[in-house]
Amino acid sequence: MSKANVQRRVAAVALMAVGLAGCADEPGEGAAAVKGASSQRREPSVLVLSQDQLEQAVVDARDLPGVWVEEIGAGSQGPGNGVIFAVPRTNTQPTACAAVSAAVDGASSYAPVGSVQRTIGLKGRSAILTLVSYRSADAPRVIDELRTALRSCTGYQAGPTKATYEDVKAAGDLPQGEDGVALRLTLVMDPHDDALKVPVSVIVERHGSVVATYKAVSDDTHTPAIVPAALVHAQSKVLDVAAHSG
Repeated sequence: MSKANVQRRVAAVALMAVGLAGCADEPGEGAAAVKGASSQRREPSVLVLSQDQLEQAVVDARDLPGVWVEEIGAGSQGPGNGVIFAVPRTNTQPTACAAVSAAVDGASSYAPVGSVQRTIGLKGRSAILTLVSYRSADAPRVIDELRTALRSCTGYQAGPTKATYEDVKAAGDLPQGEDGVALRLTLVMDPHDDALKVPVSVIVERHGSVVATYKAVSDDTHTPAIVPAALVHAQSKVLDVAAHSG
């Protein structure tokens, strides 16, 4: 790989980490939102988690031995906290992909009650974890709108830098949460003949009023990005307790 391509790959990872812009181990291709049926069942009492409660709900070594967690961003409530905001549909072209574009950043079109973003890793693999607490009525809508967008969205540009994504596809069954969507897509760096194409995988799952997003970026253009399944499982257990403890 040329020095220029190495530099562009580093830039791609940095771009994803700051949210300008991913799936459980080896998910199969398929329809999104495979857990829609479970969302119809009667759920226990759901809490709307505060910012402090959300911060306490981030997985740590007590929940998953060997996991490491780092704060990222500089939010209004400290590094790594309060960094997610509602995203206007006009930030994405075509607007039919707006929910996909927002989800890649761990966001949506709905205003959060609280948010936390971390870099997390396990056994040499890392991902960006975003936890967002919504009003109880808004959380299911985040997943519903993403599922709808994935039916027609195949590629888009987003943000002031016009970050370009292509090959948007729904991917895999989701074993955690009340509802969820998994997807794969490709970040295109310098979209010309010598474009560097970076595989990205995203898992979005709802636990009560909390939407958890896991995003991974591959370091090989020919290898899918992967979020360790053990990490998703451990974080999901913590969120299930936090979201339904009332």
